[in-house]
Amino acid sequence: MAAAMAVSLTACGGGTGSAGGTEGTKSSGQEAETDSGQVSADAAVVDGVEELTLTLSHHCSEDDSNHVYAEAFAEAVNKLSGGKMTVDIYANGQLFGQADALSALSQGTLDIALSDTALFANYDPSGALFDMPYLVDSREQAIKMVRDEDVLSFIRGKMAEKGGFHVLSIQPLYFRSSLVKNKDINSFDGFKGLIMRTPEAPHTIAAFEAFGANPTVIPSGEAYTAVQTGVADGLEGHPEYVYLQKFYEVAQNYVQTKHVFTFTAYSMSQKVYDGLSDAQKQVIDEASVLAQDAFLEYTSTLFEDSMKKLEEEGVQITEVDLAPFKESTASYLQNFITDNNLQEVFDKIQSLK
Repeated sequence: MAAAMAVSLTACGGGTGSAGGTEGTKSSGQEAETDSGQVSADAAVVDGVEELTLTLSHHCSEDDSNHVYAEAFAEAVNKLSGGKMTVDIYANGQLFGQADALSALSQGTLDIALSDTALFANYDPSGALFDMPYLVDSREQAIKMVRDEDVLSFIRGKMAEKGGFHVLSIQPLYFRSSLVKNKDINSFDGFKGLIMRTPEAPHTIAAFEAFGANPTVIPSGEAYTAVQTGVADGLEGHPEYVYLQKFYEVAQNYVQTKHVFTFTAYSMSQKVYDGLSDAQKQVIDEASVLAQDAFLEYTSTLFEDSMKKLEEEGVQITEVDLAPFKESTASYLQNFITDNNLQEVFDKIQSLK
């Protein structure tokens, strides 16, 4: 199931759709003006760096937290290289959608790209481990995951071998939950028969099937209208995505199913990375860490703040007993772990709780 995920997402952490519908903006590493999540001023310049300009493509809008990482990365590359290396950022899917961007990385025709980690399954089913239902219990655990060398080595090894790209950094966003029209839905049983818009993500689809709902794949750009017109009873996503897309205008019961945690990754073409000098690789590696630090600082309260903004827009935040939700997906998770020989890395992730 997970291997059939040729998707192209246009709204960050959102769902399928055609990229490039909105004009993007090119920004240089010398012009990073993000008002939060700035790179440490004491980053030491790496000696012997040759001049190089890299192209970074992402599908998110410039008010999305993933753009903060891109700006911080470009700034760090510029500082660490003493101005000899720059990163040109193309946002809003101006160059590629997610799936096409990863393909370009594999071919060596693009330098750096953002994707949801779910798309790693296009290259190896086990790469979708991060996107399994109820894999993590908290954002704190998710942060530990993306900084754990064993977990990172596993993902990097798989994607270098099967995808032809080098994972620079994985960003933990937040839990995806269910935004529905019916304000009376407040339990597991309430999802039976509910038509839920989902992205073309097998694990998310499987979760809603386990809940007894009827998941339907609808492109991200059509999700708003689908709920507005009654084609779907609701949709799912993490708080920043739900707020930025203004889905609160068409549904106002945000049921905290927390079924999947959203992770995104910035990756570099393995061909491009292997062609760098040792000094250039050092700049890229150190910049990735600094940018992740800036991202985590920027998002430290972002998702809680997004929830508050949703409440201010009239959204009802409905807490539910997660036990029956987790029980319904437990066998799906265990089968995936067994079928893909992931017990060791799964146990490591669980040890990080």
